Amino acid sequence: MNRFIRIFFWAVSCGLTMSCQGFLETEPLSFTAVDNFYKSASDAETALRGCYSRVLNSYSVGGRGGIFYVADIGTDELIGNPYSTPDAGSNMDQFIFGRVVKSNINMRDTWSAMYNSIYAINNLLGQLPGITMEEGQRKRIEAEASFLRGWHYFYMGMMFGGVPLYTAVPHHPEQARSSLEEVMNQAIADLRLAYDRLPDETVSTPGMATKWAAAGYLAKLYCYLASSKISGTGRDLQFELNSYEWVPEQEFYQKAEILLEEIVTKSGLKLTRDYRTLFLEGAREQQREELLFTFLPSDQMRVGFGLNYYLLPVGYYGNGWGTCRPTYEAFARYDTLLDARAKWVLGGMGTEATVLTIEGKNYTRPTELKLANGVPYDGDYNITKFRMISSAVRSTDVYLGYYPLLRLADIYLLWAEARANSQGAEAGREILKTVRSRALRTGSAENLAKIQARYRKTDFIEELLDERSRELGYEQQRKFDLVRFNRYLSTIKSLSTTVGVWNGLAAGQLKNNLTPHQIWMPIPEEDEIINANLLPNNPGY
Repeated sequence: MNRFIRIFFWAVSCGLTMSCQGFLETEPLSFTAVDNFYKSASDAETALRGCYSRVLNSYSVGGRGGIFYVADIGTDELIGNPYSTPDAGSNMDQFIFGRVVKSNINMRDTWSAMYNSIYAINNLLGQLPGITMEEGQRKRIEAEASFLRGWHYFYMGMMFGGVPLYTAVPHHPEQARSSLEEVMNQAIADLRLAYDRLPDETVSTPGMATKWAAAGYLAKLYCYLASSKISGTGRDLQFELNSYEWVPEQEFYQKAEILLEEIVTKSGLKLTRDYRTLFLEGAREQQREELLFTFLPSDQMRVGFGLNYYLLPVGYYGNGWGTCRPTYEAFARYDTLLDARAKWVLGGMGTEATVLTIEGKNYTRPTELKLANGVPYDGDYNITKFRMISSAVRSTDVYLGYYPLLRLADIYLLWAEARANSQGAEAGREILKTVRSRALRTGSAENLAKIQARYRKTDFIEELLDERSRELGYEQQRKFDLVRFNRYLSTIKSLSTTVGVWNGLAAGQLKNNLTPHQIWMPIPEEDEIINANLLPNNPGY
């Protein structure tokens, strides 16, 4: 293993073992002796690797919390299992039952991790001009660091709206919140710089910022903002700080469409032939074909992703714990006779005695769902999307595959959205065909026509949201999608409490507790107390 990769894995392991600390810290967590650390180009490269490692902490994919909670739990895809004890240490129950408050531990830790990451990035960018190195290398490091900062502010904006905006160190401890407009414009500027400066390569290292990763997130941000403006997201809350009224929606959709088409035609990425391999621990080569951005695991250091709580099959061999379970609505979106994704994403409780062999590796085989009139009836259905290699002896219970943060299927779905905006719903449906073709159990022109007809909705946005859920379910997309199309509250309120076992047990409290203000997460109470300039908090908190 070369020095570059060794340093990266060291940084990842350090990031995973550090406890969360307040964002008011005066030095980045990954480094010591900051004053004399960045002296050479090699130091700058090491610092950049440390910044990459922080994405894992910011996203919190390795444990109970982070963006997992915000974007998945308490949506129409995932609700609580009342027979499983929620983790009091991260206030999981507040997400399950739709009653998140500003003292929520998980949101405090997510806020802290995000700002620790941003500090490390700003520190690197601030010291970069004073380091002797080739100008091309300097510009590349600046572009990668800018990508990472833009990525963080994009997620901060989606979760909290307006937040303190820092682009240099030190971070002032009494910084006021900037508006959502200022935060998202900073994310746009950072991602655009990365897109403009990073090389036009069709082969890249997974987990590293590339021109196409920057293009993908930039287009995704444009679509997020344009759809929020058109849909009137948050307008009824009358909270100016988080307003979308500044968004030039048609301009943003046009820019997104150009970028998305460029990614599809020029990036060299392709939809992996077999959908299943995107979520198999031992299928990294196939995952590389489709992923624009991901986390990097480490086999040597056994550093991976703790997906046990609800993303793995529940059962001893599946290693899942079943803390949260899928809704009936998530299951019902699939045509199980046509769509192969249905039986892969959702399965029965426990595992079969036989394993499933794919690409020469063995994986857990979940039991078949028990259905009555097409409805799972015994409560033992669970998420089975990710699979770990089946082994009699396993030294870790973490998933060591590439975890999808942004992949080409999402690019196609965003392209369908932007194209429908400019040319109409039928033009958007033509692009949806590409994603649906891969999903067919038996590929043929006849079956493609059938699934197009089966999934067609009079309201194209509803059709699009359904397809995004089928393809991207449990990949931390759903709440952000529902919010940006101003359908979060109405979708949750329409959850069944009679069809589907888990709906009957858990959906009622979620529906009763949810209010319009919960499109935003609260500014953490501890930070609000320390810094009065963070007030006012988001509405309802």
